Amino acid sequence: MEDRRDESEEWMGITDLMSGLMLIFLLIAITFMFQVQKDKKRLEDVSKNFIGVQMAINKALQNEFTTEELKKWNVSILPNNTIRFKSPDVLFKKGESELKPLFQFILEDFFPRYIKVLTNEKFINHIDEVRVEGHTSSNWNSSKRDSYIKNLELSQKRAKEVLTFIINRPILLDKFNWLTSVFRANGLSSSKLIYKDGVEDKEASRRVEFRVMTKSLEAIRKLEELRNK
Repeated sequence: MEDRRDESEEWMGITDLMSGLMLIFLLIAITFMFQVQKDKKRLEDVSKNFIGVQMAINKALQNEFTTEELKKWNVSILPNNTIRFKSPDVLFKKGESELKPLFQFILEDFFPRYIKVLTNEKFINHIDEVRVEGHTSSNWNSSKRDSYIKNLELSQKRAKEVLTFIINRPILLDKFNWLTSVFRANGLSSSKLIYKDGVEDKEASRRVEFRVMTKSLEAIRKLEELRNK
């Protein structure tokens, strides 16, 4: 009789243990689902904020620079707030990094007004980084590997020359600390070519771009990284 009682008590102990474990697993599952929903809501909120800021900056840039000015400079304002300078013959001599006088003249007009938009109280706290990007075509009389490296060096020099020129504008001395904290010079070689009808557009690929990166975009990336872990 005592053996049966012991077996019964042992079985009840195992049952209680299993029930306890199931309850723990259930609580973990509920907590996980709650966290997923919380992260999803946060990601949605940050995404909406990002889209709102992007659209507001784009509208402000479109209002600042007239269609006639953009056409005269051969400059485009892209939906992601990239400013694209598209006339390689105006920007630099072939294979060189020194800014041509006409490009300097354009930047003298463009850049202070560009900074005026970005440092507006509605936007300045949303700006994480502004990248001055140098881009090249794939052309170079060498192997693909050597061409890429040489174009990388050239594009970096060009981006640096543009950044050096604009940061040294006397009219922007009061913005110097902010400029140096957010602006970066990036040479991207031929890594982001522009194609037309499936064929590289060598003329369009040789360009300079100003790319605004907002803090919301960085937050979205971090949240997605956490969600994918």
